[in-house]
Amino acid sequence: MGNLIFLPTGKIFEVNGAHLGYGNDSFAIGHSYADEPLLTPILYDPVAPAGQRWSRDGLGASTVPRMYHSTATLLVDGSVLVTGSNPNPDYTVGPDVRFPTEYRVEKFYPSYYNERRPEPSGLLTRLSYGGPSFNVALSSQDLFGDVNNIKTAKVVVIRPGFSTHTMNMGQRYLELNSTYSGFTNSRSGVLHVSQMPPNAAIFAPGPAFIFVVVKDVPSVGIPVMIGSGQLGAQQILPIAQLPASAITEAPSQTAQPTSTRVSGSTTIRVETWYLAVWILVLFARR
Repeated sequence: MGNLIFLPTGKIFEVNGAHLGYGNDSFAIGHSYADEPLLTPILYDPVAPAGQRWSRDGLGASTVPRMYHSTATLLVDGSVLVTGSNPNPDYTVGPDVRFPTEYRVEKFYPSYYNERRPEPSGLLTRLSYGGPSFNVALSSQDLFGDVNNIKTAKVVVIRPGFSTHTMNMGQRYLELNSTYSGFTNSRSGVLHVSQMPPNAAIFAPGPAFIFVVVKDVPSVGIPVMIGSGQLGAQQILPIAQLPASAITEAPSQTAQPTSTRVSGSTTIRVETWYLAVWILVLFARR
């Protein structure tokens, strides 16, 4: 009876649950057949080699049994809120109650809380099904000082869903299609990002979170509305073509100041020269 929670990194965090479960009424504890609470969470990495995808490395154990009626959900900062557990009817406490009603609340902080989080600019607060692409800027600090990290950077949309009885219904994880432009001289870059796939059945309309993940470290998410936000037919737009990915030297952002030569070898910016003229005019009027 564990809760499986999508993290922005693409890994799945499993928390709560029991070692033993199911049987007949002789196994029942209140309304549940679960026993021997599982206190240490576990992470599933879908891209790790087979046989190494489940790991508890670095994860600490809770002291709170959370089985029947336990819940967990992803928060916008990338932490996981863990609550609940009560196999008994209504409010049941006391020294003789095996698993009393639980009101303590915990938060799980993934290892990326030890890292500087990316601070992207350009994320949208509403995404359409298809439609024009958008650009997300990442600084050198966001790319951890290495422009090549933009090659694996991604933009993901997560719907935490709703949780009860150790199940998270409506949960979704979607990586948006993207290409990149990396700039070697500034070690910064831009992600060119498509909006949602042009099919509302893949990710239903409504609220979600959007994150940018760099080197397995996600930004703090921002709320985003998908489609119209209402159930029903959605507007489907053509998909915009993304530019090819490339890492080059950044183009010049601003033109060099115009200058002029006066008094032999002295060079003064045009703006400064105009200012000096106006000062002379003001003094002349006095």
